[in-house]
Amino acid sequence: MTTITGMVVSSIVVAILGTVFAMVIGSMNKKVVRDHNGKIDFTKSNIYFYWSRWDTIITIAAVYTFLCITGLLVFLLRGDNINSPIIQFFIHQTFVFSLITFLWFITKLAYVYKGIKERWSDELQ
Repeated sequence: MTTITGMVVSSIVVAILGTVFAMVIGSMNKKVVRDHNGKIDFTKSNIYFYWSRWDTIITIAAVYTFLCITGLLVFLLRGDNINSPIIQFFIHQTFVFSLITFLWFITKLAYVYKGIKERWSDELQ
């Protein structure tokens, strides 16, 4: 029977880091201008067109993911297997934070491209 200590600790770390990251990114919503329907007005919202906390959090999450991959490689080369709590921790962290980083990056790109399309659509044609 395998121990699940690494997954439990990893889940706690994911919950704490994910909550902190989400709060930092979510606090940017007060700077977003919305129209009367609640949609983002990209002609008045400049936050998506310059480096913001969102970009910093994406970069921090990507660096953390890289460090988790490196830690996983080191412990695997050392001879540990899946029963090791450290391997379980790094596998879980790597999977979750690579997924989060990828989704945040794609979402940020989608907002930027949509903002460019709405703001400068006449110049693109």
